Amino acid sequence: MKTITKQLVSLAVIAFSMVLFSCSSDDGDSSSGQSTEQGFFYNENQINPLLKADNAWVNGDYNSIIVQNDGATIIEIVLTDLEVGAYDLSALYAFTYVKGGHWVASAGTLTITKNENNKLSGTFEATAGSGVSGVNSVEGEFNDIPIQ
Repeated sequence: MKTITKQLVSLAVIAFSMVLFSCSSDDGDSSSGQSTEQGFFYNENQINPLLKADNAWVNGDYNSIIVQNDGATIIEIVLTDLEVGAYDLSALYAFTYVKGGHWVASAGTLTITKNENNKLSGTFEATAGSGVSGVNSVEGEFNDIPIQ
């Protein structure tokens, strides 16, 4: 009888451990590696972790994403559309990063992954540009930023 009880206890411990470990692996990130926290996240020259901007929204009339810290615009992205898909950031003033001057991208891509319920999500990577010494690239992601 003791052997059966020990086996049942062992099986219960194994089953509980499997449930515990399978639930604890959900850290809020999607399988693509993109964060699910709402907001706009960016970095400069691939320095991690990503920084979270104070405020970000989409100006639906001009297809532009406005990003601010302390009430001042730090990133402005002007797109040709707001539909899901990839957009070239090499057009003049398509991507502007403000840091002691205006860094304007000359290469890169922004990908809109979701446009639902007046909210926009996606990723971006401005891989080359000029205008601010020491800035070589700006990249990041945005999740459920409001379209106004």
